Amino acid sequence: MLKKHDHLRAEYRLTVSRRGKKRVTIISRESNSKTLDIRLLEQELQGRGIEIRTLTRLLTKEKSLKALGYIGHMMKQAASMIDSDVVVMDTYIIPVSMLPHRKGLTTVQMWHALSAVKKFGWQTVGLADGSSERTARLMKMHNGYDHVVCCSDITAEHFSEAFRVSRDKIVKLGLPRIDYIKRVALGSEREETAARIRERYPQLAGDKKVILYAPTFHKGKPVDVAGLAAAIDPDRYDLVVKLHPIDRASNEEVRGENIIYDAEFRSYDWLSVADIVISDYSSLVVEATLADKPLYLYTYDIDSYMQTTGLNMDFSSEPIAPYVFTDPAKLAAALEQPYDKEALRAFRDRYIDIDTENCTAALADFIERLI
Repeated sequence: MLKKHDHLRAEYRLTVSRRGKKRVTIISRESNSKTLDIRLLEQELQGRGIEIRTLTRLLTKEKSLKALGYIGHMMKQAASMIDSDVVVMDTYIIPVSMLPHRKGLTTVQMWHALSAVKKFGWQTVGLADGSSERTARLMKMHNGYDHVVCCSDITAEHFSEAFRVSRDKIVKLGLPRIDYIKRVALGSEREETAARIRERYPQLAGDKKVILYAPTFHKGKPVDVAGLAAAIDPDRYDLVVKLHPIDRASNEEVRGENIIYDAEFRSYDWLSVADIVISDYSSLVVEATLADKPLYLYTYDIDSYMQTTGLNMDFSSEPIAPYVFTDPAKLAAALEQPYDKEALRAFRDRYIDIDTENCTAALADFIERLI
């Protein structure tokens, strides 16, 4: 068994010997592939001549830490802490939080959500969807961050609670995805992105308005696509449903000529063709405001969600409060009424109060200064 990891120990010794190079390591457990934010940041830093190493491998609570494959991957993560000037992450990374940091290493948490609509981290300790106090302390959850990136003063408060970091560690910057959303929703990539989507789904070529329904991850619990689909007029609207992969596997698809279940394009890409966006507790609630399109929240399970996870937003007091519904019929009726874009923009400005011109470059500037 020991011989199985000899090559990892050799790699660890080799990384120590390489010290002296200016290197940034980006680590994620969100996916087995590079996320959009990581790809954009990586490209920007590489364009500046900075050496980048990216370590991505999916790890969820459902996946046992006893899996030798992931233990080996964590050894690579730990080695990167010795070999890098800056470590950037978008999730809780076990070695970063549990192991001591060498002098000269700087860690940056660029969380994988643009905002904190729902509670997470230390905010959910003791709740059904959170960790126990004992586990959180044992795993030193979200320990070891020198800087945390967020894009508004309000979100800074939420991140301070969730990560248990002081406000002076929070840096107001946007994520690279902001640049991407602006390009595909309103800018230079909109027509090309929309053309690719319509080529894949030619039924969207008609006169119907396109509704993008992208709820948050419901951890395998039923998502009420059926109630929403039944309430919406199929002669006036095409309904595009974007579910989390686990939710897709556990939800029976609702059939209808006007319903599309998509797993090929990003939700952000759909902003190029969507006329209306419906979500719930997802960070898309904030991100979609960048597209300046009517936004509605379908919160049919808000009472139970407050018990198991909790929310940082009180929807009833937000500028978009008139567009939050638990009843699909009332939501469908609201679609036929004029939409208050000023309310949408006021909501956006509360949760994105930074300069959104080239967020990728601004984040790269910050990291480069740390080097």
